[in-house]
Amino acid sequence: MRRLSRDAWLALGLFLLLTIFTTITVVQQAQASLQDPPLASYSSQPQGSRALWLYLESQNMKLTDSVGTSFTVPTGVNLALVLEPTVEFTPGEWELLHSWVEDGGTLFIAGTGPVTINLADQLEINFGLVPSTEAAVSNQTPHLQTPPLATLENASTPFFLRPNRDDFVTLLANQNGNPTAVAFAEGNGRVILTTLTEPFSNEGLQNEGNAELVLNLLNGAPDVRGIWFNEWHHGIRPQAEDALTASNWLQRTPVGRALLLVLIVVFTGLVLRGRHFGRPVPLREDIVRRAPLEYISGIANLSRRAGHRTAVLQHYHDQLKRELGARYRLNPSLPDEEFINQLASYQPNLDTDALRQTLHQLSKTNVSESEMVQIVREATSLNDKFNCQRGLSLSKAGLRQAQASSRE
Repeated sequence: MRRLSRDAWLALGLFLLLTIFTTITVVQQAQASLQDPPLASYSSQPQGSRALWLYLESQNMKLTDSVGTSFTVPTGVNLALVLEPTVEFTPGEWELLHSWVEDGGTLFIAGTGPVTINLADQLEINFGLVPSTEAAVSNQTPHLQTPPLATLENASTPFFLRPNRDDFVTLLANQNGNPTAVAFAEGNGRVILTTLTEPFSNEGLQNEGNAELVLNLLNGAPDVRGIWFNEWHHGIRPQAEDALTASNWLQRTPVGRALLLVLIVVFTGLVLRGRHFGRPVPLREDIVRRAPLEYISGIANLSRRAGHRTAVLQHYHDQLKRELGARYRLNPSLPDEEFINQLASYQPNLDTDALRQTLHQLSKTNVSESEMVQIVREATSLNDKFNCQRGLSLSKAGLRQAQASSRE
């Protein structure tokens, strides 16, 4: 069975990673699309507040949840409900809402999430936490009796409020006396803040006493003419703003997100492909040794291109004198004529004219390549000839010495 290559394993791993990531993304998107924000007026889920909408509608109250192309409070309302917001208020949005309250509107905030805590901090109120055993609340003012409250047994919250201001009225408190719902003036308007969220939900309104409690809290706004459910900070935006453009197509469409994911995977693959997973394996041609003749040929070609003909002739000139004078210990650096005379005194059969002519040819400085080759060939032949003559002379001298020894 053929084993998979390293690249094949890498491609398989990237494909599995892509599959897992796509599956997780699809599941998360499906869950997000199925789960509405908490206390959303359009949500029929247990933590939604569609039942509150219908309940207030049955009390002949004017309701709206409209959103514009930018955040603003609709006209004709004097009570704004901010129920467990999930999207942060920008400084401009909070300034607009706060100015609306100072002009005479009533802001009702209910929640315990990070956005609600930030809003409370803007109003100089902090949040605290108590054990669940101390989460029950009780009425702290006679104003919460329209309609009459039969019971508060089903209303509880582990969070309480710690106002850093002294102009508030405590509406509800826990067993330790810590406020869980307060009201205070803000300019010409009014703010009601509570940590109770369960009574406003679809599930919580089914419990006895919660509907009356919600009405009492909302009646804290004087002369309610219209109620606005703030869905802008539940992430609801007008349809026109969600139109696809060239800049958001990649982020908002499945095909665009898939393309982004493919690009990320391809980039990751390219990055990983550039990494070494071990020691590099040399190629065959890198480990085959070159023949010595290749180096000689390479040096010769370099010398030929550089025009080193004079240096080559000088080398053979010195080499010839060194080899000829080595037996007699003659100095090869002697001038040519003096060297020839001394060599002839040791070797009477020396062809001095041929040697003189050869040394003269080897001393030339401006020769062509063909002339250089011919001169070197003649010098080599002359050297071989002299070596043969010297060997023959040595043989004759040895023969004479042997004959003389035998006579004795």
